[in-house]
Amino acid sequence: MSQLDFKELYDEFNTKFHNKEYEKALDLSYELLKVAQKVDIEVAYALMAKVRVLKILDQKKQLLETFDEIIDNFSKTKDENISYIFAYALYNKAIILAKEKKYEEELSCYNQLLESFIADVSLKIELILTKTYLNKAICTKELGKLEDVVLVYEELIKNFENSEQEEVLLDVASALFNLSSIYQKLENNDKAIVKFDRLIEICNKINNKASLELLAKALVNKASLLSNINEISKALETYDEIINNFENEINPMLLSQVALALYNKILLLGELGKQAELIEVSDKFIEKFANTKDAIIKDMVLTAEVLKDKEKYNTNSF
Repeated sequence: MSQLDFKELYDEFNTKFHNKEYEKALDLSYELLKVAQKVDIEVAYALMAKVRVLKILDQKKQLLETFDEIIDNFSKTKDENISYIFAYALYNKAIILAKEKKYEEELSCYNQLLESFIADVSLKIELILTKTYLNKAICTKELGKLEDVVLVYEELIKNFENSEQEEVLLDVASALFNLSSIYQKLENNDKAIVKFDRLIEICNKINNKASLELLAKALVNKASLLSNINEISKALETYDEIINNFENEINPMLLSQVALALYNKILLLGELGKQAELIEVSDKFIEKFANTKDAIIKDMVLTAEVLKDKEKYNTNSF
């Protein structure tokens, strides 16, 4: 059969697929494999057609077998389009294995994927690789290797922190956030703060909804860490940065970080005995969040009211 025959059959497959005639589409995927004439790009597209249907039909066993067929056939390919299909197969095979808690096999998929592409990364593959690193870190953690998780995140950051793709940079920022949390657990606060600062730099560069949410969350965590290591003035400055930058936002996630910043600042001012400033910040917090429907923020507002009244009583007492 000719390439034209393959295209006509592939168009018919797409029609059946889009019309949700999945069993007929699956039959056509087998026909596509028969007419592919051992032309790699046709075989790859035929196998991906089969994958698309098997995913919809939730046929995990057959899906894994098809991914293996793609991986075995195209591990040495030089064709960019086929390389993307190969990467897709490895990545999605790993996702299935993760759900089945087969972590060693999952990790093997990530390693093969990274080894295949990390030396020559195209823009099309970049995002798959950053997602691979993030998932590899989670998988490595499941295997109980916290120090190795650090290495995975560090490698991701080193390889992609200068990417020009926003979504890739957002993955780098996520890795920095997770790495900061690990360094805090390992009681390496200096490194945690360095990672927070790099994250903040990257998020400011991206400046979209997802990056702003991560930025606000990182600033709250950085301020809390600074407070814990007695860098009080820097902690207060960081809380003020969150409040000033995000207090007029309507995004609930950003406002929740503003609430945390105000509340933590109130607690810190109480510890410092700065009564007048505590009352001022408490009034601002209570006014802004008095009608919140968030149960946690409601509790914080009640606490702020108690602290404010206590300070007023202390201020007016003899």
